[in-house]
Amino acid sequence: MEQLVRIKYCKDGPIAYISHLNLAQIFTRALRRADIPVVISSGFNPRFRISFGPPLPLGISSSSEYLDIRLKEEVKAEELTERLNLVLPQGLKILRAKTIPPSADSLVKVIDRASYVITLKIKEKLLDSAVKNQENQLKELEQEVEKNNKRFLNLDEITVEKQTKNGIKMVDIRPSILTISVKKIKKQILELGLDLKIGQQGNLNPCYVARAWISNFANNFDIIQICRDGLYVKGEEVI
Repeated sequence: MEQLVRIKYCKDGPIAYISHLNLAQIFTRALRRADIPVVISSGFNPRFRISFGPPLPLGISSSSEYLDIRLKEEVKAEELTERLNLVLPQGLKILRAKTIPPSADSLVKVIDRASYVITLKIKEKLLDSAVKNQENQLKELEQEVEKNNKRFLNLDEITVEKQTKNGIKMVDIRPSILTISVKKIKKQILELGLDLKIGQQGNLNPCYVARAWISNFANNFDIIQICRDGLYVKGEEVI
């Protein structure tokens, strides 16, 4: 009897720079090496019956990605996790596996929100290194960031240049932005939490939001890292 397994995995390090297509090839090879009994499609170009969640943009790491695998026969979730982790390359790791109903909707169809952590470096001109008590400086900076963030979210339209197949296009990204909040500010590091609409209505690259946010703050920050830390269905994590 066929079994549908939903897997949660992380993707970080240099492997964050491989394409979605190459990622599918890596998982296909790993499933073969681990001798996992995956269902193969029929037709002229047979493929493993695996399907991914919304693609992760190049260069962005993640601690919360998902993959559905349809198996020919039952395999325990713990065993599947262990066997795959033995053959996956560094940077990819299965975090959890769960059997779901065979008739379950695809990940792309049901996932409607993504959360990200944006790590920024505060430029030196915002912090006076000669001042002994930088704690007060950071508190003042945090208040200023909160004020500018509120102004940013109150904008009716946030237009950015987006590269498309037909050239550069001006796009309003404001409808895709749900929330932005300050998670942490310490020394020269600022962490923002970002929630975006995602899925069938679109898949906005968080880099566009980060750049627009920085521009709204007189370009006083540099992007260090962006990590996707959650994918959700109606407010709940996928598994």
